[in-house]
Amino acid sequence: MSVRNTFSRRLEMPNTELKVPFLCGVCAQPCYDQNVLILAAILTLALHGPPQAAPTAGSLVGCAADTMKQRLPGVVVVAKTARVQRTTTADAAGCYELEDLPVGSYRVTARLAGFDNVTRDGVNIVAGDVARLDVAMRVSAICECVRVGGTTLAEQWDHAEAVLHVRLSASESQSATPVSYYRHVATVIDTLKNPAASLKTPVFVLQNQRSAAPGPYDIDQELVMFLRPSGSDGFVISNDEPGLAVPTGRYDPAIVFLIQDGHLQRAPSEFSRYIGMPLDAFLDELRALPRGR
Repeated sequence: MSVRNTFSRRLEMPNTELKVPFLCGVCAQPCYDQNVLILAAILTLALHGPPQAAPTAGSLVGCAADTMKQRLPGVVVVAKTARVQRTTTADAAGCYELEDLPVGSYRVTARLAGFDNVTRDGVNIVAGDVARLDVAMRVSAICECVRVGGTTLAEQWDHAEAVLHVRLSASESQSATPVSYYRHVATVIDTLKNPAASLKTPVFVLQNQRSAAPGPYDIDQELVMFLRPSGSDGFVISNDEPGLAVPTGRYDPAIVFLIQDGHLQRAPSEFSRYIGMPLDAFLDELRALPRGR
């Protein structure tokens, strides 16, 4: 017998108590139970809010000072990975903050005119956390700079001890790294000009980081470098002296050519005509130099 028929019969019977509950459609559970559950859910959301997504970014803070622990306002701080680059400037108290940095391992460089750059690799940013990196900056030595090697590729080729096509990899800080330099580890792709001594691999290349120098070349960058020997197992870059850039307005006088997507993307200013040239054509021109002189 259906609910509707039962309901009708009881209405017709005298002195019979009506006990049929009001049902929600075909559901067997009384509506008031359902309403209580809905009200409880509403109260829970009101008290606690909707579920919060897990954080995916962190922050980096710190302060910059000189070797006498005097704070340095105006220091430019750059944090970068392969996909992210963020820049900020230290405030009047010499302190900085970089917020909402995606999780990852960063290279952080602090720069200020008159001081050596300070670079730290492997600065880890953790979701929802604040990392701290304070830096102590050394006053740069005064540059007594003389440009060497000439203004043509042939002259620079003759001046260089080695010319290498390399890719940079992650570097670790070494106690033997000279003051004012950053030490790169490089994988040799092609040896264009062999050094007099046997070439040890991987190759260690020192990049000048005195006042006015750009930050270190990036990990995984592909470069053609003109090099001079430094110690028993390393090189310095020809004309890698930031002071040379100041009187001439050049951005980077070092004899380094940056490669991207199979073409030259950046070159010293006197060799800017090579920018955009296919890498293969540039390498062919270099290989022809020893035979052409």
